[in-house]
Amino acid sequence: MKTRKLFVVMALFLAGTALFAGAKKESGGSTLIRVGTEGAYPPYNYVTEQGEADGYDVAVVKAIIALLPEYRVEFVPTAWDGIFVALEGGDFDLIASNLGWRQEREEKYYLSTVPYLWGGSHLVFKAGRTDLRSLRDLAGKKVAAGVGTSSTTQLENFIKQTGVNIEIVFTDGNIVNALTEIESGRVDATVSSIITTQLTAESLGYKIDSFPIADPEWTSTSVNSIHLLFPKTEKAKTLRDQFDTALEQLHRNGKLRELSRKYFFGKDYTTKEALQAGQ
Repeated sequence: MKTRKLFVVMALFLAGTALFAGAKKESGGSTLIRVGTEGAYPPYNYVTEQGEADGYDVAVVKAIIALLPEYRVEFVPTAWDGIFVALEGGDFDLIASNLGWRQEREEKYYLSTVPYLWGGSHLVFKAGRTDLRSLRDLAGKKVAAGVGTSSTTQLENFIKQTGVNIEIVFTDGNIVNALTEIESGRVDATVSSIITTQLTAESLGYKIDSFPIADPEWTSTSVNSIHLLFPKTEKAKTLRDQFDTALEQLHRNGKLRELSRKYFFGKDYTTKEALQAGQ
């Protein structure tokens, strides 16, 4: 397991988006569906040493496509800070990249009405620190935060509501970079999914501590639904509806639970109840 974790993270540095340049085309009676994914956020999505997209997001889409024989799929790893622009520009047909529900996204895009995962955020910092036990302890400190992520928006809202003086150091959303900044002491903490953070920190040899964010002003609950995201067009809405039907089937037949346990160390995070129960 440790070897796998190491090569996954190394692949993030070695693999480029050019490996998966997408193009619109149809052949063999099936329509090509291009899927944007960050490709740098294991175990949700990453690029293997063989240059192939992998991770839970990728596996879910493949399982959906297996139920929709009229389609075939191509994955397009894309830097987080440009992934929404690329979607709007037609570079791909949907995004599968651990996207939590947000009102702004609901208004601007079509989200799958069926969540395929549930998650939550932790405050992450270097092991051994005893001065960080709540968001208020970050007063006068620096926090690495990905541009445009839901956790960054929540942190910005927390600062506005409380007046706590926290300096946000914006990053490209790559957890490797955020953890490296923490290890070097250039920032004090980051807000991230603890699953990805623990996996990445171990592979890098970094020791971290964390705690779930429970401050009353934090605008998110302890859990958040994760969705596929489509552009707001009639064609995309039809595709979204087909994907929703497939996701419902994958929930019923246990395939999503199987994939969750495969990628998340034996844990089922496919429903809110399962996440909270820690099954």
